[in-house]
Parts: sequence; C-alpha cells; structure tokens
Amino acid sequence: MKEDVPGKSGTGEVPEIEAEFPGKMFYKIGEVSQILDVKPFVIRYWESEFKQLRPTKNGTGQRVYRKKDILILQRIKELLYEELYTIPGAKRRLEKDRLEAKKSGPGQKDGGEDYGQIREILKTHKKKLIEIKRFLESYPS
Repeated sequence: MKEDVPGKSGTGEVPEIEAEFPGKMFYKIGEVSQILDVKPFVIRYWESEFKQLRPTKNGTGQRVYRKKDILILQRIKELLYEELYTIPGAKRRLEKDRLEAKKSGPGQKDGGEDYGQIREILKTHKKKLIEIKRFLESYPS
C-alpha cells in the first residue's frame, strides 16, 4: 500500500495542489516543501535567485505562497532537476516562457502568465517522464 504523502505520488507525477490542500489560498513554506519534495532552504534560495518568486509574509512574518507561486516553483524544480538547466539558464528559460505566454493572449493573469499553458506544459512533461519511467522499469536490474 502506498503512503499518501503530499508531493510524493510514487509515479513521478506533479502533485495536484487542489487535491493535496483543497480550498486553501495560502501555503506555508513547510507545506510547499512537502508538495515539491524539496527542503525549505532550497525554496528560500530559489527566492533569492528568481525574481518571479516573491511570496508575501503573513502577520507573523512567515512566508506564504499562493498556487501561482507553487506553479513557478514546480517549473523551477523541473528546469533544474529534470532538464538540468543551470540557475542562469533556468532564469532565461522562465523569462522566455513568460514572454511566450504574454504573446499568447487570452487567459493571462498576474503579469502575463497563462496558467492553462503552464498546466499543458506540465502535463506534457509528466507524460514524457512516465514513458521514461516505464521504459527504464522494463529492463531488469
């Protein structure tokens, strides 16, 4: 029986934020860390490197992340860990993605980011990763 841990589906799938924490508008860094399966210090470091990440702070000074922030963090993780971009390369790619989304027109929110397009990109990468995983599992160790 699989353990139901946020951010760890066991299939390499990108977790659905709504499924993990339905109805929430804001997430603390520990929750985001679980969703993304990265340590909180990694998230804080990415905040210092990527201008797109600017979580707000609540009344007690804790960082709080919106779903938009988590999607950006997922994309950063994908670029760095799966596509093996360097930090400067990932910055350029995120900017390129933002500009392409801005040109695409409808569905834009908060600075031109098209969530539908981002979701489609993530779905495509998810399918590719599942195919790679199945391929690798087909060979005995």
